[in-house]
Amino acid sequence: MIEDREKTGKSTGRSYDLILRVALQLFSERGYDGTSIDDIRQAAGFKSKASLYTHFKSKEEVAVALLQHIQEFEEKTVLQAYWQAGEEPLQRLAAVVRAFIEWGMTYPQEYAFCFLRIQQDLLVRGEVSGGRADALYEVTLDVLQGVRKAGYPVRQIADAALLTMAVGLVGRAVIDQSSFGAISLEEKIQQMLDVCFGVVFAQPVTASS
Repeated sequence: MIEDREKTGKSTGRSYDLILRVALQLFSERGYDGTSIDDIRQAAGFKSKASLYTHFKSKEEVAVALLQHIQEFEEKTVLQAYWQAGEEPLQRLAAVVRAFIEWGMTYPQEYAFCFLRIQQDLLVRGEVSGGRADALYEVTLDVLQGVRKAGYPVRQIADAALLTMAVGLVGRAVIDQSSFGAISLEEKIQQMLDVCFGVVFAQPVTASS
């Protein structure tokens, strides 16, 4: 997924992208606390610390850059679905939620890193390092508010709380995809969309395709 940086015209060099790829792999295998900046240097094939420090001065800088890069890709994917969905509120909500689920199911390693990192930041700092989480969140919140205003049976629970519950369910499902059994990716996505709609709506609703 890191290679997609080349397609967006935001590449800062192969070494930079290599560091992010290696860091994602190590953070996924060992956890953030179990990975050192020197582990990243060695796995990326840098012979000296100075070579790595040209790009990043610390493990935290690597983690923040990785989070921002993944979120940029996620945001681009989901917002594309948003703009292509049309203006009907329920249809737009379905498109955004489906795109979010599909992205996570397709890139579970990236999703898990972001999900766990954001939860840790919120718990420890009360905010997300890098500050990129707000854009996609605000769009999704606005879409949900539009659905409520349109008269659909949205539960009488704060919109932010509904999003938090839905995202939590998606995160768990992405990380433990084996629990779905032997079904296709599309079936997983549809089942998760149905569950998310069950969280958001007090009565069954169906979005037109």
